[in-house]
Amino acid sequence: MTFMAPDRQKYPSLDLSYSAGRTGGTMTAALNAANEQANEMFRNGKIGYMDIFKVIEGTMEAHKKDLNMSPSLDEIVQVDTWARTQAEELSTIAA
Repeated sequence: MTFMAPDRQKYPSLDLSYSAGRTGGTMTAALNAANEQANEMFRNGKIGYMDIFKVIEGTMEAHKKDLNMSPSLDEIVQVDTWARTQAEELSTIAA
């Protein structure tokens, strides 16, 4: 079995995942929620495939100002809810 380096041009969201992991704190919750919301919007025809990346990236960028490095479970749930709403709002810009 041979493994090759991932194609970051073809899969740009991979770098967003690495970035969220390196940042830590609530950024991973924001990434996950934005990713789930963007994929749902794509499946429902609200955004195009290439807009998934834009929505996730925009949500992560907006979350930087509220990043919490030691969140409680309640704060993680709040970020999840916020990120889903943010992604939905960004979908109108991306589409």
